[in-house]
Amino acid sequence: MSAKQLRSERLATGVAGVAAAFSALSQTASPRVSLVGQISRPDPFQDANMWFPDDLKTIDHWIEFTAKETKGTAGPAVGNALNALGLNQVGNLLQGQVGKEVPGATIRLPMPSNVSTDYNPQYSTPDLGAAAGSIIKPFDQKIYNNSSLPGLLQGTGAEGALGGGLLGAAVEGGVKGAAGVAVQAVGKSDLLSAVAKVGFGVAANPHKIVLFTGVDFREHRFSWRLSPRSREESNRIRDIIRAFTYYSHPEYVAGGLFFKYPEFFDIRFRHPEYLFELQPSVCTDIQVNYHGQGFPAYIRNSDGSGAPAPAEVELTLSFKETEIITKNTFDKTLARADERRQAAAAETPPEVPQTPGNRAGGPR
Repeated sequence: MSAKQLRSERLATGVAGVAAAFSALSQTASPRVSLVGQISRPDPFQDANMWFPDDLKTIDHWIEFTAKETKGTAGPAVGNALNALGLNQVGNLLQGQVGKEVPGATIRLPMPSNVSTDYNPQYSTPDLGAAAGSIIKPFDQKIYNNSSLPGLLQGTGAEGALGGGLLGAAVEGGVKGAAGVAVQAVGKSDLLSAVAKVGFGVAANPHKIVLFTGVDFREHRFSWRLSPRSREESNRIRDIIRAFTYYSHPEYVAGGLFFKYPEFFDIRFRHPEYLFELQPSVCTDIQVNYHGQGFPAYIRNSDGSGAPAPAEVELTLSFKETEIITKNTFDKTLARADERRQAAAAETPPEVPQTPGNRAGGPR
């Protein structure tokens, strides 16, 4: 068998294997389509509404986290290929999932102990050197309305008198480039720079400039001390921690060749009028201290039965936004302000918390 025939046979075997796998997966209930078009495991927390404590509704002030999975753009191509193989059920499913946000669990917790944010436009301050500085600095002055170049370069004023206008004359005579190179060489040489400082009492001007480089992604960190008052609240704390952990980690796809992205979170406050709006965020760190009081403390049912549950759990979550803040962001925020306020005022949690623990088939 030739090498070409061997490659063709292997390709045919691979296609047949993929078709068989998708055919088997197409028989499963409520399949989920991953970013690379592969059907993955069902979400055990799908559509769950969890909150702590039980009387959070009466407190009427909370922070809400909704996990969401965004479908990738590979759906149409993979869907067409599967339809060509006769797997229309899965192919049509893939084609309909492009760019669709699939919500997972919604978790509500009391307002954390620290609610803060930062806005961090980034600037750099490079040293241009004498040669480049003499060319670029005037543009920098126009942007920031900086003061004009020293009179030493102009041959006017006290500084011009001190320099005798000699450097200005040299600039006008076409020697500016050579002088700049010489000054730059002095600034870069430790020995020459030391001689100039000691012998003449001068130091080379590095010609610094301020350059805007971009905007960094904001990060937020929230902490709670959760003290259950019943077995049900202990179960809910457990399920909330499991949900955050589940949504913050990847999933193997394609036999472990790739990672499917973790879910992101929509985060909002119950009353956002005087706070800030968060952009879609990924969870970057989860810290759980089951001895939140600093020593082992556990509770049981009133009759002493049941497994011991921590008396206090310290939970800390860190998030990184996936969108930078721009003027366009503030425009959108203002445009959505009334709508979000109305939605927050009208919405209340369900009367009975829906957790995986009290739903059929949910994890225990």
